[in-house]
Amino acid sequence: MVLKNDFLEVEISEYGASIVSIKMPDKNGNIVDVVLGYDDIGKYKRQSKYIGATVGRCCNRIKNGIIKLDGKTYKLNCNDGSNHLHGGFNGFDKKFWQGEKTSNGIKLYYSSKDGEENYPGNLKVCVTYTLKNSSLIINYRAVTDKTTVCSLTNHTYFNLNGQGDILGQKVQILADSFTENDKYSLPTGKIISVKDTPMDFRRLKKIGKHINDEYYQIRYAKGFDNNWVIKNNNGKIRKAARAYSNETGIELGVFTDLPGIQFYSGNYLDGAENGKNNKPIRNHYGFCLECQYFPNAFANENFEKPILRAGELYNKTIIYKFKIK
Repeated sequence: MVLKNDFLEVEISEYGASIVSIKMPDKNGNIVDVVLGYDDIGKYKRQSKYIGATVGRCCNRIKNGIIKLDGKTYKLNCNDGSNHLHGGFNGFDKKFWQGEKTSNGIKLYYSSKDGEENYPGNLKVCVTYTLKNSSLIINYRAVTDKTTVCSLTNHTYFNLNGQGDILGQKVQILADSFTENDKYSLPTGKIISVKDTPMDFRRLKKIGKHINDEYYQIRYAKGFDNNWVIKNNNGKIRKAARAYSNETGIELGVFTDLPGIQFYSGNYLDGAENGKNNKPIRNHYGFCLECQYFPNAFANENFEKPILRAGELYNKTIIYKFKIK
């Protein structure tokens, strides 16, 4: 399914409600596909890197898969060692969604049954992709018939050059602090200032500048893979991050009403299968900016819990805005 206007052409797959491609002109008028993806659905089914996918019920990690809701403890399926990651063995990224074109976008629907991956409650989800000028707007809505967890995000890997590694591309994250991880990439609950650390992206900085530093958070993850605490969290949409390529002149702005953003520098892309046009997908060939609730929230009292109750509406937005500079 394709969305197209004068500036952007976006392809969406019903498998995983995934972004397959985002094509746009660079500063020289050449068309660049700025996201990683595959040419055939078989590779999407086999992949384990969540490339382009909608992830849920709960994105990111939950320690030991343990959640507590209304006084009851549930143990979710653990697909990342002893932890639950991105919805489990068969999360939303591995589901066929029902898609329909609307007058200005694409709506995709999925109904997650009570007990799926051990989550409680029947959860009905709608993801809407809309093009507006140079922006791709993603809206997530969900309702449940029983108290459950809901924390959805998009796991697109960006490469603003369209190929090669992303180490020379630049990122800015509008955050003064980040959540500390243990060696299993689980937030400990400690929130650390970015000041005087390699995690300081308050100004536009090359991704590769500190990616091999001995700083313990970088060493644990073999690159960047943390949640940053986005500034000005008042439940309204505001700018969270931006990225820029000098080579193409393409800038990506990320806006959201979610409290955190995971910056991941593609540290575990392993080249197992080639991507579109038979191009390799290797280590550091794409980066993610995943807007989210703080990971591992149920193990940390100071983190907001992504709990959805019957009668409530989950309604969150992520916007990818592109321009040429």
